[in-house]
Amino acid sequence: MSAPRAPMAPFTSWGTKPRVKLKLSLKSGPARALPDILSTSLVALKESADAFPPLKSAVGGVLALCDIAHRAKHSKAAARDIALRAKEILEVIADAVPDPSAIPPPMLHDIERFKFLLNDIRSQMEGMMLTSVLSRLVRLNRNEDALQSIKARLDDVYWDFLAASGLRVEVQQGTITALQTHIVDQQKHLAWQQVQLAEQQAQTTIAVRMVVVGFSRFTVTMILMLAVFKDTLAPDLSRTLYYSKHAFFLAHP
Repeated sequence: MSAPRAPMAPFTSWGTKPRVKLKLSLKSGPARALPDILSTSLVALKESADAFPPLKSAVGGVLALCDIAHRAKHSKAAARDIALRAKEILEVIADAVPDPSAIPPPMLHDIERFKFLLNDIRSQMEGMMLTSVLSRLVRLNRNEDALQSIKARLDDVYWDFLAASGLRVEVQQGTITALQTHIVDQQKHLAWQQVQLAEQQAQTTIAVRMVVVGFSRFTVTMILMLAVFKDTLAPDLSRTLYYSKHAFFLAHP
């Protein structure tokens, strides 16, 4: 990953921390208390990562750095800073992955890279921090350069994870906004369909009423016509039938 990095303070003062699941207060207290405090919070994080193997492996690497910081024979402050920075990277990762069952492939790749980086840093620090005083004096300048390089590498990883985490949040917010817009559009479409249905029902009711009224008028007209037929034509029809019957009997005695 590559992302523009914001200006940052020296390694020992990292400014505002991101929102994380596990927070660690280290404003005061002796350096010797650091491993116990870190170990407690890291063990809690490791236990919460049981369903998240990549993070669990990274937690193990950070715990190893804490142990080195505790056992270091010299440069304890540098070892402490390195362990804290690695811990902060873990917290950013844990905060960026709320669902361990749905980790994006790029994030998995970056976590694996972080795990290998921790292993490399642990090997270097063991060679520097756990050696004799004489060996330290002989390699003083080289050790200082190596420590600065470790800090710079961890800084790069920290800001990369932080930038990626912010980008994922923006993408998630964009997805939520798009989903909300889609729901609103669906609601508007449903409301329009309901209006159309109401209009169709009203038109159907009017048509049925017109049919009923027309049929009623037709029925009344037919009844009136039958009444007129009965009053005017029935007597003539009766006389015609009478004479026809009389003629039939005369023709056939």
